[in-house]
Amino acid sequence: MELFADRYLYEPPKTWFDGRKQMLWPVYVWKVIYPDELNLGANLFQEAILGLIRTGIKDVSEMSSLLALHPELIRFILATQLQPNGWIDATFKITSTGEKLLDAAEDSRMNLRVGYAFQDAISGNWLPRFLTELPEIAPVSYDHENRPQFILDKAKGRKESAFILPSRSSPKANLSLLNEAYRTYQKDLSFARRIDLTSEPGIHIQQVEAISDTPTKAYLWCELYKEQDDGQRWLVSDPFRLRRAASWLRKPLIDIAPTSPALLQRMQELVDLSPDQLSANEWLSNVEQSIDLELYAKYPYVEGHELIKEHLAGLLRQQSRLASRPRPNREEMGILVGEAHNLLEAVLKWLVLKWPVDTKNWSAKYRHRNDAIEDYRSVGRNGLDCVNEELIQQLASQSMGNIIAAIQTGDRPLKALLAAAVYCADEQADHPFRRVSAELLRLDILPTLADYRNKVSGHASGEKALLEEALMAANFAIQWMELFREWY
Repeated sequence: MELFADRYLYEPPKTWFDGRKQMLWPVYVWKVIYPDELNLGANLFQEAILGLIRTGIKDVSEMSSLLALHPELIRFILATQLQPNGWIDATFKITSTGEKLLDAAEDSRMNLRVGYAFQDAISGNWLPRFLTELPEIAPVSYDHENRPQFILDKAKGRKESAFILPSRSSPKANLSLLNEAYRTYQKDLSFARRIDLTSEPGIHIQQVEAISDTPTKAYLWCELYKEQDDGQRWLVSDPFRLRRAASWLRKPLIDIAPTSPALLQRMQELVDLSPDQLSANEWLSNVEQSIDLELYAKYPYVEGHELIKEHLAGLLRQQSRLASRPRPNREEMGILVGEAHNLLEAVLKWLVLKWPVDTKNWSAKYRHRNDAIEDYRSVGRNGLDCVNEELIQQLASQSMGNIIAAIQTGDRPLKALLAAAVYCADEQADHPFRRVSAELLRLDILPTLADYRNKVSGHASGEKALLEEALMAANFAIQWMELFREWY
C-alpha cells in the first residue's frame, strides 16, 4: 500500500483504552515562528511606560499621547504597580531592577521560537494542538502490505501496527482559523493541568510571526475506543494526550467511514448495534441517532448549530456521568461547570455573528472604566432593560478592542462576547435581547458563572466546585440556551 507519509508521531497514553483499535491519522505539520514571550514580571502596559521613563519622558500627558492610553490609567500603573514593584523610585527614575527587567524583555523579543501546528489531512481543519518538539517514533519493520510496525513497549518487545486512515484534503495555510484552534488548545491545556494529565508547560503564542511555505506530512498515532459510561458509541483518543478523547477527530472519522469498509468494520466491532443488511450510511445514521437521541428528542432546534450542539451534548453527558456516580469527585464537578460555561459561550458567539453591527468607525483605544460605565448605562436607557447596574459593573473592564474582535470574529471569551452582544442588541431592533424579558435573560449571571468557572478550573485559587453549584450552573446554561429556540 502507498503511504501518505514516512514520519510518525507517537505520545504514549496516560491511561490505557480497553478494546482499543489503533489508528494512524494523516496530518500536515506546519512550522510556526513566534516571539519568545517569557514571563518577566511586567505586562505590556507596564513595560511600555517603563520604556518611556528610561528615555527621559516622565510627563503623564506626554505618555498618554504617545501610548494612546488614558492619563488616569498611566497614573494608576505608576502608583500601584511600577513603584511598589521597585521598578521606579519616588522621583519616577527607573531603578536598576527596572533596567534589568527591560533589558531582559528586549532580549526575549529578539529571540524567535519555532513551534508546530497541525492540519488534519482528512477534513482540512486545524487541530487545536501545538508543540515545540515532535515526538517521533520510527517503525522497526514493514509487513507484507507495506504497513509500518512499531515496538511501543520495549519491555514486552511486541510489534504493533495500526489501521492507516486515508488523506483527503490538500494543505491550506489559512491563518484566520489558526487563532481559534489556538484558543481551544489553551482551554484543553488548562484542563489537562487541572486534572494532572500532563506536566508540560505548553506553548504560548502572542502572535505568529511566520508560517512555513510548505508543511511536512506525518501520521499521528491515536485509538478508536469506547467508554463504558459515555453516551458516545465510539470515541477517538487525543493523539497529544491533553484530553482522553478528541471530539474534533470524531466527525472526520464518521465522514470517511462509508467509503472505508475496513474502518467501518472496526467501528461496528465497538458498538452493540448490528449492521444487518443496512448500507454503511444507513448503519452510521442509526448509530448516530442512538447517540444523540436526547438531543434530537428534546433539542431539535440546535440542529445546524454545530458548536452549540457539541457543547450541549458534552454538558448532557457530564450531567449523566455525575448522576450515575454515588459520590462524584470535585474534578468531575469542575468539568460540568466548564461545560456549562462553554455552552453559554457558544450561544453568545452565535448571537454576535447572527446579529452583527458595523464596527469600522469604532475606536479600539483604551476607555476609562467610568466612560465604559456611562456607555452601558446609555445602552440601558435606550430600551435594553436587561442591562442592569450589576451587569454594567461586571462588563466595565472589558476593552473595546476585545469587544470589536468579538463582533467581527466571535473569537473571544465569554465576557467580551456578552459585552459585544449587548452592543449589537443596542443597534438591532429585532435582537432577541429586546424580545426576551430581563427577568428571563438574567445577563448578570453569565459573568458570575464565568468567574466561578475560572476559580474552580485553575490551581491558583485552590477552590473546588460543589455539586449543588455545578448542577445549578448546568441547568442555568441549558435554560438560557432554550430562551432563543425560536431564533435558531
